[in-house]
Amino acid sequence: MPELAEVAYYCSRWDVGRGCVVEAVEAHESTRCFRGSNGRKIVEALQGERLVGSRVHGKRMLFEFSDGLWLGLHLGMTGKLLVRENGEARERHDHFAMRTSAGWLVFNDPRQFGKVELFESESVPAFWVDLPREVLSEEFDYTFYKSILERRKRAVLKSLLLVQELFPGVGNWMADEILWRARIRPDRRVSSLEESERVALFNALKFVCRGAMKYIAPDFSDPPKSWLFRHRWRAGGHCPRSGVALERDDVGGRTTCWCGECQF
Repeated sequence: MPELAEVAYYCSRWDVGRGCVVEAVEAHESTRCFRGSNGRKIVEALQGERLVGSRVHGKRMLFEFSDGLWLGLHLGMTGKLLVRENGEARERHDHFAMRTSAGWLVFNDPRQFGKVELFESESVPAFWVDLPREVLSEEFDYTFYKSILERRKRAVLKSLLLVQELFPGVGNWMADEILWRARIRPDRRVSSLEESERVALFNALKFVCRGAMKYIAPDFSDPPKSWLFRHRWRAGGHCPRSGVALERDDVGGRTTCWCGECQF
């Protein structure tokens, strides 16, 4: 599932169409991607409009068009944004596409858990303004972070980090990376943390989010080999810090990877 940096990367794929007029729009209106939306209205509304810009918040994207139109996209589990050359055939899972002079701007989603929405507003839509604080924002400081922990003392740490209303953009691999860097087991509860561990977790949260944006967001590169990221995917992987075999299990309903030697 796309996370913070992957979403930023895919959003940037459509930058080639910035300033271009939408010459044609195609949509598979009956797919789940348009649940709660009027696919035909989206097609008709964007025809002839100009793509002005885009922004990202956690796992959500918002594209601004002329005449107060905004296209909201959520990638779900398998969604991605692509650019196909004009004249190139669309593929089966290209559920939404806009033709511009720069090519077709395509939303592809095989499992259809993603979502396409249209908003009409002279300024940024109200729902976007009301989204939770982003982890990398100045407002997400240690005081705010501590207030989350105080409200969720009984929560299992791995599960807590995946709550998008609290930690927007943090997904499965990032949560594992954060806990590994903080040297904390993923199955511990918030109430078990010492103050030093709370600080370590906060610092790891910021570090991993910044690093993900640095390494993945620009061109979808992998983080350095010193990250757990490069070792967690395959069975038999070893911790890059301790060298021992990594452990894997289900924590909070999600496949989780950690080091039994250096996470306590």
